[in-house]
Amino acid sequence: MTIQIKPLPPHPLPELRQVGKPLRRVDAMGKATGTTVYAGDFSLPLMLHAKVFRSSQPHARIVRLDVSKARALSGVVCVLTGADVPNATLSSDLPGQTGQKQKVTFHWPVLDSEVVRFVGDPIALVAAETPAIAEKALKLIEIEYEPLPAVFDPLEALKPGAPVITPPDNVVARWKIRKGDLEAGFAQADLIIENTYRVPFQEHAYLEPEAGVAWVDERRVINIRVSTQVVEHFRTIARAVEVPQSQVRIQGTMVGGGFGGKEDITVEIYLALLAKATNRPVRLVYTREESFLAHSKRHPCIITHRTGVTRDGRITAAKIDIVAESGAYPYLSPYVLLYMVGMASGPYRVDNLHVDGVAVATNNPFTSAFRGFGGPQACFAYEGQMDAIADALGMDRYELRRHN
Repeated sequence: MTIQIKPLPPHPLPELRQVGKPLRRVDAMGKATGTTVYAGDFSLPLMLHAKVFRSSQPHARIVRLDVSKARALSGVVCVLTGADVPNATLSSDLPGQTGQKQKVTFHWPVLDSEVVRFVGDPIALVAAETPAIAEKALKLIEIEYEPLPAVFDPLEALKPGAPVITPPDNVVARWKIRKGDLEAGFAQADLIIENTYRVPFQEHAYLEPEAGVAWVDERRVINIRVSTQVVEHFRTIARAVEVPQSQVRIQGTMVGGGFGGKEDITVEIYLALLAKATNRPVRLVYTREESFLAHSKRHPCIITHRTGVTRDGRITAAKIDIVAESGAYPYLSPYVLLYMVGMASGPYRVDNLHVDGVAVATNNPFTSAFRGFGGPQACFAYEGQMDAIADALGMDRYELRRHN
């Protein structure tokens, strides 16, 4: 006896509201018509315009700083130096310090009053009735430096006797990976290939430079309307400005490009200090040149791969050394290095692996987050090494990758 089961007719599904539907770009019309108000477009009555006086030296002691002529200029409302705000500091936790069981905290001033560490280090703030007056006031500030030895190469910065940027030895952080038996892995190899790969500084180059407006409202709350990727910096700002955290409010705006470059504090503390000092709204917008000079970059890296392989293309061992440059200040370098070390060998199976990474301070511009967070540097090196291995073995590059 044969039983035939007839298929049920298709059951009509209700039309879905989300799945399979195009998403409406709620911000598209404003951007297309030019009506979107970015941070630098915002203005308030009686608003002042701010400028930052910056170091022209990569490493120097400030011997004399005279802002009296700038303060006396008609239209200048406020000039602040490190002496006016001695407790305004930034800090960074440094995990990964060699020999340290706990995080190390590194502090540096918002406005330098003693030592500058790179060309572009902030020294004074000016708030004036117009941008032109503020710019003129910058030229009236008098400063004398005592040049200090500087170092611009991370390998040189690691040598004994190098100028110290980050005490005690310019090492910002170290991370390592130990897996398997490295020497045994190399002993199994038919060929050992070693290459060094270098990745330079990279600028975010977003269309909108760093910008914001700050004002103190009727409740004595410092409001900061700023182009930022991280509104949680209100805690750091409150500490630097010496007010309770409840008296700082960050309003994130539409961001005209960030890519990690607006994860760190840029104009926020300067705006908060000036708004508090003047009790008037203050706007600060970096010029393109200032943005290039004074915000973070992608970490330059020197990455050496020493790889053992068999004739059929199997990786038996890899020793990878990474030297990443943090520049004059640490910012997110310990964390970027951590990701870089974790991604150093790529998606390939390496049973015997040693990775050693170090982030090093120099007198170059500081480095921090950039899309990929250390991954692009690591990828450039490990994929370059895979190509070199394939060429040395006379093997197809795709086959080598599939094999591992």
